[in-house]
Amino acid sequence: MQIYEYKTILAGDGRNILAREREQTYGGTERIVSPQDTVQIMRDVFRLHECAEEYVWLVCLDNGGKPAGFFEVSHGTCSYAPAQPREILVRALLCGASCIILAHNHPGRDPAPSGEDRRLTERIRKASGLVGIRFLDHVIIGGSCFYSFRKEEPWEETDEMKGEKQ
Repeated sequence: MQIYEYKTILAGDGRNILAREREQTYGGTERIVSPQDTVQIMRDVFRLHECAEEYVWLVCLDNGGKPAGFFEVSHGTCSYAPAQPREILVRALLCGASCIILAHNHPGRDPAPSGEDRRLTERIRKASGLVGIRFLDHVIIGGSCFYSFRKEEPWEETDEMKGEKQ
């Protein structure tokens, strides 16, 4: 599969637009269908498990689980990286994503979610549903292990979260 890493930049008129940072061929899976797929790509391609500071990444997917783009949303300190629904959803909408996954690391190697991780997950879950984008998971990578909100704390999808798939 091709991995496309994007960033958002401002056009001359002040609008957010996509700019491709890099492209890489990835020999692993062609689609992301499980938390393990997400973790493997984030480790293999972005080396997220080795980072000394927290990074928050957005994985944008089509309905079939094929990645449309990867975005570094935030880079913080050894214990915190700020992320807001607006920045996440702007990128997802510009990319034309049908589904999204958040991934971030815990440099301390304990993937247990913090209170802020839980609040962000809930805010993104609600906001993405309102714009018709399915929020599939929030994965936290801590060294050799990971935490998947979808796996550990399954949530019910409301009609808004299902978007046009109803």
